[in-house]
Amino acid sequence: MDAELRVMRSPAPAGERRLAVAGQADMETVRVLEDALDAALGDPPRPTAVVVDCSALAFCTSAGLDALLRARLAATAVGTAFRLVAPTPQMVRLLRVTEADTVFAVEPAGEPPMKAPR
Repeated sequence: MDAELRVMRSPAPAGERRLAVAGQADMETVRVLEDALDAALGDPPRPTAVVVDCSALAFCTSAGLDALLRARLAATAVGTAFRLVAPTPQMVRLLRVTEADTVFAVEPAGEPPMKAPR
């Protein structure tokens, strides 16, 4: 299978870092996602929020979810908000089945931000 993952930085309001993720996040491609998330969190100045647009994420396995969860923990540790935007139906199902929807702030496409349950 020819899996590809692209992560691009998108324009964002001051203090925010926005990443657009497209393709498949799996064992073969997860390093691309990890590197982009690390850069978004680590490049100075520290962002107030990291927003991951999942609208073009065709498929995500537990490897991709693990990268997102670790990035969320790293963001939280330094006081940076972390949220997912416009998850695809497959991503929504993955979040629900794993109960990760209870820790992520998830913003459906075209909706105001939802806070993660505490």
